[in-house]
Amino acid sequence: MAVIPPPARDVKISSSMPIETTAAVLRAFGRPLAIEPVTLRDPGPGEVLVRMVAAGVCHSDVGQADGEWEFPLPAVLGHEGAALIEALGPGVAGLEAGQAVVLSLAPGCGACAHCVTGRPIRCQRALRAMTNGELVTGASPLRGAGGPIAAYSLLACFAGHAVVAAQSAVPLPPGVPAEIAALIGCAVLTGFGAAVETLHVAAGTRGAVIGLGGVGMSALQAALVCGAEVAGFDPQSERRSRAEALGAGTAIDPDSEGVEDLIKKAPEEGFDWSIVTVGNAPAMRMGIDLTRPGGKIAIVGLMPENVPVPVDFLDLVTYEKVILGSAYGSVSPEVLIPRIVSLYLSGALPLGELVSARFKLDQINEAFAASREARGIRAVLDISSAGPSNLAITSDLPAYHPGP
Repeated sequence: MAVIPPPARDVKISSSMPIETTAAVLRAFGRPLAIEPVTLRDPGPGEVLVRMVAAGVCHSDVGQADGEWEFPLPAVLGHEGAALIEALGPGVAGLEAGQAVVLSLAPGCGACAHCVTGRPIRCQRALRAMTNGELVTGASPLRGAGGPIAAYSLLACFAGHAVVAAQSAVPLPPGVPAEIAALIGCAVLTGFGAAVETLHVAAGTRGAVIGLGGVGMSALQAALVCGAEVAGFDPQSERRSRAEALGAGTAIDPDSEGVEDLIKKAPEEGFDWSIVTVGNAPAMRMGIDLTRPGGKIAIVGLMPENVPVPVDFLDLVTYEKVILGSAYGSVSPEVLIPRIVSLYLSGALPLGELVSARFKLDQINEAFAASREARGIRAVLDISSAGPSNLAITSDLPAYHPGP
C-alpha cells in the first residue's frame, strides 16, 4: 500500500492563469454526478492549492446528493480527503509545497469564542460559509462552463485539485497511507472524538455503537482503546463480523428480537453509554432506549432537514439520561488528528480495516451506490490522476496507488 510521500522541499510551482482540473459535479439533487472540467482560481490570502490524492465517500456526501439538506447547486462534494500542497497563498506560514496533509472541514475563523477555545466546528462564520458553498476565507474557488460552482463543506474533495483555507490543511508525518489519511479527515475523527472527547469513555464501562460504517467502526475502535466493553449494532452481517473481529464483545442485528429484550432490561442492565452514527429516528431512539438510568448518548448521525425524532421526555427526566450532540470530533482537528495518527502508527488503531472498496473518480456514482446500500464499511476514491493541470511542476511528486 502506497503512502503519501514526505515533503518534497525542492518542488516549485508557478501559475499565471486559472488552474484546470477535473471534478465530479452535482447539478441536480437525486441525479448522478458528472465528471467535468473545472477551473480553480489561484489561492488567495490564507489559502493553499492542493492536489487531491484520495477521498473517502461519506454518507453525508450521498445524503447531500440525494437532497436531504439544502445546498447551492451546482456543487463539488467531498469533505474527507488527503492531499499534497502545491502552492501557498499570500501570508500562509507553517506549510510548504509538497507537504502531505489531511483536509479538515473545521478551519474556523480563528477569532471567535468557539475558535479560541478549541471548538472550531462551532464557528458561526465558518458554518455560514459552509451553508453558502464558500470558503471561510472567501468565495468558492470553483468555476465550470456555466459559471460559479459551490464548494461543499469548505473543501470540495471530489476533484483533482482544490483551493482551501490554510487552516484546513493539517500536516501528516511520513508513513500514513493516502486512503487512511483521507478517512482520518472525517470518519475516524468523528467517531474517535465522539467516544474520547464527547463521552470521555472510561475503562471498564459498557457501551453500544449504533451503526457500523466508517464512523461507527472508528467509535468502536476508540472505545476499545479506552478499555471499554463495546456492543455493535448494524443490520449488515459483514459489518457485524468485522466489528467482532476488531474486538466488539458482541455485534447484533438491530432488527432481531434480542434488541427488544435488551431495551426491557435497560433500567437495570442497560449500557453506560451509546454512540448513534446513523441518521434516522429508529436508530436514535434505540441509542436512548438501550442506555441505563444516568447513561449518556452521543448523537453523531445527521438527520434529513425538518425530520423530527420523538423522545420520551418523561423517561429522559425520570432516568436522568443525557443526550449530547457530537460534531466532527468535538475538539480542534489540529489537536485530534495528530493524536489519531500517532495511535494508528503505533498499531493501536487498525484503521486499514475501514477500507472496504476502492474506486477511481470517474466511478464515483458506483461508490455512492455502495454507500446507499451500506455495502462494506467505507469506499475510497483514488484521485491521484483525476485530470490535467496547467501548473508547471519542476519536480515530480509520486502518485498514489491503491492498496490491494
